[in-house]
Amino acid sequence: MTDWQVVWLAVMAVALAVMAVIQVRLAIIGMRAARDLTAALAELRREVRPIVDKVHRIADDAARVTSLAVIQVERVDRMVSTTAARVDDAVGVLRAAMGGPIRQGAAVLMAIHAIVSAFRQRPSGDRATRDEEDQLFVG
Repeated sequence: MTDWQVVWLAVMAVALAVMAVIQVRLAIIGMRAARDLTAALAELRREVRPIVDKVHRIADDAARVTSLAVIQVERVDRMVSTTAARVDDAVGVLRAAMGGPIRQGAAVLMAIHAIVSAFRQRPSGDRATRDEEDQLFVG
């Protein structure tokens, strides 16, 4: 071996050692970064967990309120339906109670009207001659 071969062999050995040191250093930096990232994620989970729990409680409360509102709306609907049915029944009873007397009263009024009309249309002596004279009038 010549001196140059030894020099180049030494340069390669040093370069190899430097590369190994750099690779070990990068591996150590990568491991620290992974550990820091893991710690940050764990901290984030600890901070976000109460928020997620609160959101779940809010969703549960909203579901409960919605179910209560549906129940109340159904109760109001039943009450309105029952009230409408009772009002219809009351109107039917009122019509039945008032319908007969009103029809009878109308029949009595028509009879009175017919009697009055019959007396008005009865020919009297003065009126008949006056009507005949009016027809003969040319003017």
